[in-house]
Amino acid sequence: MTDLSRWLNPAAAISTEDEALASGRAGAVGAFVTAAHGLFGALLIAVNIDGYLAQLRSVTATMYGENSQAGQAAMAMMGPAMVYTTLALSVGIAAVFVVLGAVQWRKPNPVIPLLLGLLALYSLLMLILGMVNPATAHAHMIPVWRQVLAVVVDLVCLLLFYNGLRGANRLRKLRGAA
Repeated sequence: MTDLSRWLNPAAAISTEDEALASGRAGAVGAFVTAAHGLFGALLIAVNIDGYLAQLRSVTATMYGENSQAGQAAMAMMGPAMVYTTLALSVGIAAVFVVLGAVQWRKPNPVIPLLLGLLALYSLLMLILGMVNPATAHAHMIPVWRQVLAVVVDLVCLLLFYNGLRGANRLRKLRGAA
């Protein structure tokens, strides 16, 4: 329970190696949460491949026009192979996050939470911009409940990555001083 409070409290004092290790592992938890969220999105696509493909085609027709040359070219690319590629990429990226999380758990370092935190920040900014500008394809593809869930996950992960960065830096300093 103390690890959970350390993972979610960015103001917690870090004075011992055990506390620094617990904080450093918050970055690993953030990577695991991000991977789980990505797999959840892939699962939602996998159970409704035809519906997802229909949404892609609808958004493409809206953006480019059904009769335009660009619209026809984009529609020609939209097939089941595109959806399966999306699923494979989602699973692959989730696997990378799991590996990075395992590395961070075993040996906390500041690089992993820093990079993953920047990715989470980018994701959060793109989600917010997509919500603010309803003319984007993003707004037509993702239901509101999933957008809100993504914002919450990104905020929690940003907090975890920040604490992971703090803990890993403090752990390095404590071990260097010993």
